[in-house]
Amino acid sequence: MAKSPAVPAWVWTGMAVAAVALALALRLHGLDLRTISHPEVYVPGIPLPPVHSVPPPRLTWADPLWMHYHDEPHPMGWYLAMFAWTGIAGVSEWALRLPGAVIGAASVWLIFLLGRRVYGGAAGALAAGLLALNGFHLFWSQAARMYAAGTFLGLLSTLLLLAFVYDGRRRLLTGAAYVLSVAATATCIEFAWPLLGIQILWTTLALPARGDFRWRDVIRARMAGVHPAILLQMLAVMVSAPELLHSVYRARAGAVEQTGFAFLREYLSFGFLFAADPDTIPPTAVAVPVAVALLVAALVLVSGGLRAPALSPRPAPAGNALPFWLPVTVAIAASAFMVWLALIALHRNAALLVVASGPVLALWLPALSRVADHLVARSVALARWRETTAGPRLLAALVGVAAPLILFVLSAKVEILAGRAFLVFVPALLVLVAGAVTAVPALWPRLALVAALAGLFAASVPWSFAKPGSPRDYKALVAGMQADYRPGDLVFVLDKRWEEAPLFYYLPGAQYVFGDYAAALRRQPQARVWLVTWPWEDMPVISDERREA
Repeated sequence: MAKSPAVPAWVWTGMAVAAVALALALRLHGLDLRTISHPEVYVPGIPLPPVHSVPPPRLTWADPLWMHYHDEPHPMGWYLAMFAWTGIAGVSEWALRLPGAVIGAASVWLIFLLGRRVYGGAAGALAAGLLALNGFHLFWSQAARMYAAGTFLGLLSTLLLLAFVYDGRRRLLTGAAYVLSVAATATCIEFAWPLLGIQILWTTLALPARGDFRWRDVIRARMAGVHPAILLQMLAVMVSAPELLHSVYRARAGAVEQTGFAFLREYLSFGFLFAADPDTIPPTAVAVPVAVALLVAALVLVSGGLRAPALSPRPAPAGNALPFWLPVTVAIAASAFMVWLALIALHRNAALLVVASGPVLALWLPALSRVADHLVARSVALARWRETTAGPRLLAALVGVAAPLILFVLSAKVEILAGRAFLVFVPALLVLVAGAVTAVPALWPRLALVAALAGLFAASVPWSFAKPGSPRDYKALVAGMQADYRPGDLVFVLDKRWEEAPLFYYLPGAQYVFGDYAAALRRQPQARVWLVTWPWEDMPVISDERREA
């Protein structure tokens, strides 16, 4: 494929369009079949019982602004966008999940553009097909959560960075779009920060500075000489910093499950293609020999992608630097806004005030980049490597391989391992796989590899559809209740418990009793009672004050 120059470019574009259509069809299929899980109920706009529900109902703009800043650990931008969406489309299962499905399919087009820029049209088309059929990406595109959106925006920011560096047209528009895409990514997923850090590292390594280096320029935070992309990344840090403050404010321990090397194996196996699922009974996982074979095959292809011939365009002329007043103004405004956020926080105010200095400290990013550039330039080997290797493929390698490995090492000290969060790195990993396959020189082995990968990834689609999405099947429970449920029945539930919230979604308007259950029975002695509990293997019968009453 990569060795077939006679194939016109429109063929690869057509294949990518077909992959997008396939991705959309798969992501819309059965969109309302899984039960709504408790994290999905955190989408604002859903009418829930006031006072007793966790999360509480958020039916005005003030509600999600307050609740998601003070009480929700995830970035709040996605929730605010979803509140606007539910105001238009409603809160049915389809409405809640449709944005993720559409955005997930749109990501297939973006990975085509990334693969085409790194290896050429054939690799882009293959990468698009792989992402369309990736069961892990499919699963999270069908959930009313932020990870598909964060993956789309992360891909978009990477593409816009490459476009700014290598394309000479509309650079003002491209640069502004890059800064906004980074900020949007930060309002969706926490791992926007490792992604931005990797992008800054790539810009520093790939784009040499101009002019003589002087150490005193570091103290002065001098911005001259660096590539304008570094200046854009400085602005991106500044405008994204308020969400970093929110992450520090709401950080909590025990938010994810640490699974050690099994986690790394599943990520490297084509991006959690057949990830184990602890929510099924019994938990589902591929057999050990299959898992080993997947890992070996993926490592061979990823390493092949790191060595495969790649496109190495020359950067466009650097262009003009930003006016000095612009980053200074943005830094002061962002820090002032963050100081206000720190002051209205309910705790950790001192730590948040320290974080509020981030936008001002970001003014030194260009100077620090000059230091790294100076160290690279002093090494003949590194300078030669920069000329021959530090192109778009290096960025794909840093995003798809280096960033996950760095985070995995850091997970020994900080609880950060969550497959859904690592979804943002999966497209770059698949681009490397596609680059390795399309670089195979012989036609028939290349086609055989494409067919084998297509079959493997297609097998992950039913694997994805079989995942329950939640260990508690609220939808089936209420469907089972409907045959015998009568208006006036009492439903005994626990007060202010997140695991009850999806029940309110599927059974609105019921007479819920949240406490003093014996008194409720005395007031309505003829009422029928539903006792809703969530048993598990270690406790098949839940005995508490509700059952006693």
